[in-house]
Amino acid sequence: MYSQRPSNVKQNIERVAMRVKNGGHHIQTADILRRNEASFKHLYEYAPIIDNLILIDNSKENGETVLEINSGKITFETDHLPNWAVPLKEQFKYDS
Repeated sequence: MYSQRPSNVKQNIERVAMRVKNGGHHIQTADILRRNEASFKHLYEYAPIIDNLILIDNSKENGETVLEINSGKITFETDHLPNWAVPLKEQFKYDS
């Protein structure tokens, strides 16, 4: 499973504003904040049953794989782990 997110939810809000400016659809800021919180809560909750989890920081244009967990073991970690990925690392740190 791939999970991608920017380092800060503010980037999602800014991206929606840019999309609207370019003719795309709007999403209420409250919905963006709610979805951000809920999606990470679900990711953290279900991570132990995911066989292959790849976390991608898409703060920059090309995105960067920051953490990979395979069969409950951390198999890759970037040198600069974003704050949002730390709880997942902590969840698996004793299994690595």
